[in-house]
Amino acid sequence: MSLNVESKKYDTLVDDGPRKASLEEVPVIDLAALMNGQDLSSVVESLRTACKETAFFYVKNHGVAPDVIRDVFAASREFFGSPLDERLQITRNHYNRGYIPMGATQLPGKAPDLKDSFDLGVDLPLDDPAVVAGVPFHGPNQWPADASFRDRVERYFSEVQLLGMKMLRVFALALDLEEDYFVKLYESPVVSMRLLHYPQPLKSDGEIEVGSGIHTDYGVFTILYQDPAGGLELQKPDGEWIAAPFIDNTFVINLGDLMARWTNDVFRSNPHRVVNRTGRERFSIAAFLNPTYSTVVSCLPTCQSEENPARYDPIGAGEYVMNKIKANQFRQSATN
Repeated sequence: MSLNVESKKYDTLVDDGPRKASLEEVPVIDLAALMNGQDLSSVVESLRTACKETAFFYVKNHGVAPDVIRDVFAASREFFGSPLDERLQITRNHYNRGYIPMGATQLPGKAPDLKDSFDLGVDLPLDDPAVVAGVPFHGPNQWPADASFRDRVERYFSEVQLLGMKMLRVFALALDLEEDYFVKLYESPVVSMRLLHYPQPLKSDGEIEVGSGIHTDYGVFTILYQDPAGGLELQKPDGEWIAAPFIDNTFVINLGDLMARWTNDVFRSNPHRVVNRTGRERFSIAAFLNPTYSTVVSCLPTCQSEENPARYDPIGAGEYVMNKIKANQFRQSATN
């Protein structure tokens, strides 16, 4: 049953739904060689091709145990099934941690998205120097009273962050850089994670409510696990929309704006959206892997030439992401 009580309250879309993506368009990349310390040449080549085309791909043999994934999704369902007044007690604060109610995310010029979420990040004590200095995205997490929720979520967060750090090596090699090029810029990474809940949307007169409107991700790259409901839809370079379905025990990885800026658009930041067309609730978890807040993103030496000069001015990584969040979540006021 939809949570909506007002028509036109949330953003809507009129279409019959896109076709399912082929594995040529959104490939599955086997990370066994990365996990086992073997030759990475085939992984690097597959990733390079994917990042130049749809900039979305699945990964299998990623090292995150199935029980860790199962447990965190169970925790997410329990959290979003709890009474709203309990969730509102930990509404997102100025550290960007906590619950974001339904309809708080709104793209400019659009009605709100039909979703609510729970945000967390690297858990830092109040006396950490970056927290004391007020560096955005740095601070302690907020948690509901259920201690098992925290245990399950933190275990998943830790394993996905480890996967992301390993993926940095592959990205560097795919860009003809030293293998540790990006790793050195992630000494104090800004890793944030969002547990997402999409209720059953309303459908009427050919319209369907949109869970997440058309956007590109803001940071370097995102690691997503979606439940069998699917719902992720992405735009090909030629403008066609395709659906990236659920594939059991795989993550979806996509690139964000900072990677596009870093690579002079050699690697793409691809528009995508979420439309829950299944008639039931949808759950997903997105982890955003970004470098140390103060990192300056400027065109990589391997992605520019005299014939292809840098297209973007250098920019602070953390500042860029923070400004994007402020622009797209202005309906959600921070609380202390």
